[in-house]
Amino acid sequence: MTPNTEPSSSSSYGERPLELDEYVRYGRQMIMPGFGLPGQVELKNAKVAVVGAGGLGCPLLQYLAGAGVGTIAIFDHDTVSLSNLHRQILHTTDRVDMNKAESACLALRALNPRINLISHPVAITPSTALSLLSPYSILVDCTDRPLTRYLLSDAAVRLNIPVVSGAAISSAGQWAVYGGSTKEGKRRACYRCIWPSVLAGSGGNGMCEEQGVWGVVTGLVGVGMAGEVIKLIVGKEDPEPVLHLHHLCSNPLIRTIRMKPPSAKCIACGPNATITDDLDTFGYESFCAGGPQLNDGTGNAIGGAGDRLSAKDLDEILRPANGGEELDVVLIDTRPAVEFGICAVPGSTNIPLPDILKNPSSLPRASETIFICRKGNDSQLAVEALRRELSRAESSDDQKSRVRDVRGGLLAWNREVDQHFPIY
Repeated sequence: MTPNTEPSSSSSYGERPLELDEYVRYGRQMIMPGFGLPGQVELKNAKVAVVGAGGLGCPLLQYLAGAGVGTIAIFDHDTVSLSNLHRQILHTTDRVDMNKAESACLALRALNPRINLISHPVAITPSTALSLLSPYSILVDCTDRPLTRYLLSDAAVRLNIPVVSGAAISSAGQWAVYGGSTKEGKRRACYRCIWPSVLAGSGGNGMCEEQGVWGVVTGLVGVGMAGEVIKLIVGKEDPEPVLHLHHLCSNPLIRTIRMKPPSAKCIACGPNATITDDLDTFGYESFCAGGPQLNDGTGNAIGGAGDRLSAKDLDEILRPANGGEELDVVLIDTRPAVEFGICAVPGSTNIPLPDILKNPSSLPRASETIFICRKGNDSQLAVEALRRELSRAESSDDQKSRVRDVRGGLLAWNREVDQHFPIY
């Protein structure tokens, strides 16, 4: 048997490529077959841009930093809120209201002071994407807005770098590598090749705010994404691009399916691509609208004000009338039953929006019907459905019924009427 006569690390690389403490820090991964010192040096030399330091970004960043990825840029213009902390594990209670990129850097520097962390507390926009991302060889999309997802993919195509992109909602998630080329030189499909149009209902802000998400799901997806980044850096990526699908209650827990090759019709990476380096000209807002965003969460109607109540108006209506006169008013909460069980305005009745839209004629009749929801979006849809139903009614009494909703919903109720009302 021929003994191993390979030179030591110092003579092999000239100067020692790692600091002495790094041999200790990364030793448990360097001793793995097929990784060794060269793999660790690849990690140390890597430059990765991570957009989003939220539910997906936090576990991903933690493992990239722990593994010793040498330069990590973190882009996030948002601030830490209390509702983030069940899943965004780099942030802490005492850093609520701090910028997320800066908060993440604090946590990661405490974990690994040997790496270079760059905080960018700014939003990626079509006019800045290429210049901000050009120094990096791998892009990681940990966002939850369609506009940003497509923008990052398009920028990566222009820069010819891969994107590791993931998503998580409720009890399910997915992740994959898009764009760039494999180590064999085979081109991967970009994000637009696989998802050429915005999924219905995914427009606007993050969906987990509306549908909820298990923290462990964002954790598993984020860790899976970190694995893809490390595989790309050390040249161990999958020979055929695959999409990883996870569901918390499934067996097996994770499934993989082979992804389609690049699309010849793709407007970003195809032979007749229409998206150019001037990303400002594409029009992401209209492409990613994904349906009307009726309310911005502060009570401002975006889709038309109509006949709406303020939370203070509703409070006045619900108080006993002068002289003890009883008002013929029904207050309907359009949220799902599970949310109604968390908190509700006294006197309200829960009828979830899907039931209202399915059969508005079954709603209780009153001189006035008032709808309320969490932010003032679903309540407007309920108003439209009932008004259409009443316009078809033969009864003159029905046609005289007044239908309104509460501008800003329960968030406005908390701000304007009862600051002790729970907000989730």
